[in-house]
Amino acid sequence: MKLLTFLFLLFTTLCFSQKQYEFDYLLEYEVTLYKDSVRIKNRPFHKEEKSYKKYYLTNSRKNNYTAVIKDLDSSYYKMIFRDQDGIYSEVSVLKSNLNKAEFINIDCRYVSPYENPYKHLTEDYEFFELADTLIDGTAYQHFKIASIKPKTVKRKKLGAEFYIIEKETEFHLPVVDFPTIYEEWKTKQKLPNGIFLEKYYIDYYDRLDSKEKLINYWKIDRKIVISEDCDYTREE
Repeated sequence: MKLLTFLFLLFTTLCFSQKQYEFDYLLEYEVTLYKDSVRIKNRPFHKEEKSYKKYYLTNSRKNNYTAVIKDLDSSYYKMIFRDQDGIYSEVSVLKSNLNKAEFINIDCRYVSPYENPYKHLTEDYEFFELADTLIDGTAYQHFKIASIKPKTVKRKKLGAEFYIIEKETEFHLPVVDFPTIYEEWKTKQKLPNGIFLEKYYIDYYDRLDSKEKLINYWKIDRKIVISEDCDYTREE
């Protein structure tokens, strides 16, 4: 989707005809994409190792929506907002506007309906609780999500995603922005509360493909606002 630039607006009052999404935490991660040696169909091939910053705007009590923010260049962020119940938006924004705005207004021109086409895959995947993992002498809860269909794993060369949960963050629902993983959590509730300290993907050939590592998190008060005219979560 082509990135569209819009202005972040500061509001003192909100109209009743607008839908408001509240965010109370900002999470900062360092993402590393590791160099690949084998091509796998339908997965990106990384010619060299690459690292970058990634941010999540989250609601600790509601995880059906998130805003994911990445550097686009020195002046702009790329932001992807998704409400799993039916809204998607992808935009580029000035960093200076994002850093100072309390209310983030997204025009309907940049909002589209969303429906997860892979909901049925929850029958093919499962969360597994693993033995605690030690990091610098401290034990952390460790979980994996993977396909439980061996023939599908072999045919599609599927890997598995792992979550290491940060201690003392039980106040926060799991951050599961990927649609299929969110549906799996929603259906079976097998991933515990907590911000992930690390999330990493091991590919079919047992190689580390990518990793997100928590740098810091902060309590915030931010809101995304859209008009009810493009509130595709409403039942007709």
